[in-house]
Amino acid sequence: MRALIGVAHRSGGREHMACLQHPDRDQPVFLLAHHTIGRRAGVADTRITMPEISGIHASIQWNGCEWVIRDLSRNGTWVNGQQLIPAKNQPLEVGDRIAFGRAANPVWKVENLDAPENLLIDRHSGEVQVLESYHLLPDEHDPIASLHFNPINGVWVYELMDGTEHGENARIVNHGNRIDCARSSWELFLGNSQGATTELAMKSLCIADFRLRFTVSHHEEHVLLQLAKSDMTVDLAARSHNYLLLYLARARIRDMQRGINAPDQGWVAIDLATRELGITVNHLNTQIFRARKQISDSLPDAIDTSNLVERRSHEMRLGCNQLDIYKGSQKETVEASTETITETTTE
Repeated sequence: MRALIGVAHRSGGREHMACLQHPDRDQPVFLLAHHTIGRRAGVADTRITMPEISGIHASIQWNGCEWVIRDLSRNGTWVNGQQLIPAKNQPLEVGDRIAFGRAANPVWKVENLDAPENLLIDRHSGEVQVLESYHLLPDEHDPIASLHFNPINGVWVYELMDGTEHGENARIVNHGNRIDCARSSWELFLGNSQGATTELAMKSLCIADFRLRFTVSHHEEHVLLQLAKSDMTVDLAARSHNYLLLYLARARIRDMQRGINAPDQGWVAIDLATRELGITVNHLNTQIFRARKQISDSLPDAIDTSNLVERRSHEMRLGCNQLDIYKGSQKETVEASTETITETTTE
């Protein structure tokens, strides 16, 4: 696959992304964690069509600490006028000048050697966004879709928020794919091929493995959320979407109190939820996306948050079953029979 190139802007400028300067264009070539240069179409990440260039001529690779270049060709690779020893790694430095095939061939300048990044490159302007593990599209202010990393199976997922059933409008996306959302169009550049699965030694942890503690103000105008597992505790600031999670938590606790089997606990009709919460379906979906993003941004990347809110046909539920609700120091009890809420003893 050929390299994706784009003109970087401040929110994801080239000063923060590993890249080479193309010799014939005023554009950077962003580097994959293992990046190949050569003449072979569909194989080399960056293609050079000169006849002296080998099919796979050279590689540039991130080894976890630094970038190194290796010559894999018949005709040679030069760095700062010195020919590389074939098949031997040589560390790169910012400002290095690389020539492929002949010493006098056009020079590729090393502009940045930061660790590899995952990017969204605007197909029209060339502007670049650094991709977060949970990214709202087209922007955070008015999202209609998300692009997020699923650490369980190591894939990126593009999901529209208006699906009535979990996964209905979700699809796996790969490096180089085009992503269209509203009036925007990007190419996906997955420079960090190791993804988030290398972070920490957390094996297939997901949000359901955490205990959720809601702390609610007296008039319920503020809802704080705490996530806890073993010796990890994360406190989240009050947000409007926390009340939606609280609403779903009460529904799940109510069903648990009634002895309903786990697969059937907590399901709420979406039209009922929107009426009782006084919001539209679009606003409800936006709140779900923002809740998932806030939690995703607060936890290590190796933890999957995609099932924070689960969906099935015209229904949804909180995907967690370890739940506590407090008003001050009083633990709330959701009565199964009358569906009323009371406060019990001090913790």
